Amino acid sequence: MNTNKITSIIMAVVVLVAFLAILPTIISSTGTASTDATTAGFTDVAAIIDLLPLVSVIGGVGIAGLIAWQASKKGD
Repeated sequence: MNTNKITSIIMAVVVLVAFLAILPTIISSTGTASTDATTAGFTDVAAIIDLLPLVSVIGGVGIAGLIAWQASKKGD
């Protein structure tokens, strides 16, 4: 395993840890926005806002996985 692969895998882990560090903020912010939208009578908007943490998890884990996958394919 060469240095570029190791560096890329470490970068994937750093991206994943950084994403997981901000995930609680995303969840609490969307929860507050969803509650406010429901209180105002916009239940359809609240339902869409409730999906944002799921979309962000897919994006964060997907990017970290893509970096790791590309690192595993280097030099093959």
